[in-house]
Amino acid sequence: MRSAFEAAKTNIQKLETPGIIQQVETHLVFGPLARHLPVAYLAIVFGVITLIWSLTRAVPVGQRIGEVLEIIIVQIILLPAVLLNMTRRQQALVAWLGTKLGLGFAAFMMLMIGGFGGLAQGHRDAVPDLFLGVIWIPGVEFIPKIAPHQKYVAIARLLLSVPCIYFGIKSGEWH
Repeated sequence: MRSAFEAAKTNIQKLETPGIIQQVETHLVFGPLARHLPVAYLAIVFGVITLIWSLTRAVPVGQRIGEVLEIIIVQIILLPAVLLNMTRRQQALVAWLGTKLGLGFAAFMMLMIGGFGGLAQGHRDAVPDLFLGVIWIPGVEFIPKIAPHQKYVAIARLLLSVPCIYFGIKSGEWH
């Protein structure tokens, strides 16, 4: 088990380049995490919240047992154990990378399926989907001159998302 922790830490150390460190430390959310709060503690909190939410849902007993075991083993024990063997900056880097990959994939899917696919089929919510996809695709913040100011890029994305979400809801297609 110890060798797996060391392997994860070694792999993360390979990602700690000056450019990625600048991306993480100047980020609106992950910069303060890298300096002040270990991400492992947030993983435990979110794991407990997920566990409570899972226990309140009405699902078959077998499914509930599987969900509870998965949440306890993976989200409350293993993930924090791996993260606690890393420095705060490495934990923030892992969280930043996971968030960028996840949001990038979601934005790409929204752009392709909801935006372009919706336009091709004549859906009323295609334009808000298209704009949300364009707004949230990672890319602009990786330009070296913009990287130190990416907090403002994140704030602009949040502000630009509000009208897109409003018009998506007004279209009647978003339930």
